[in-house]
Amino acid sequence: MSTQAIVDRLAQKKQELAALQRVKALSETTDAHCMELDRQMDKMVRQYETMLSIALGWSSAFENATLIDIRRSGDDDAEHPESVIRIPAEEA
Repeated sequence: MSTQAIVDRLAQKKQELAALQRVKALSETTDAHCMELDRQMDKMVRQYETMLSIALGWSSAFENATLIDIRRSGDDDAEHPESVIRIPAEEA
């Protein structure tokens, strides 16, 4: 094998090594991004679970409560249903 062929072969191997190093760095960066994305998704799932449990608690409270209407204005609630607030009545 000639000296030039050896030099060419070494240059090719250096290029291959540089490409592999770029792929490795990209893979490490991608892994870090995936880990951060996974952490953020876990956080969002926990927040939604908390919101759902609160909503279910309120839903159960209203299903089991005796409700009363409080009129916010002197308007007829048939014409203006938004003028009525429905709240749980106090338990005696």
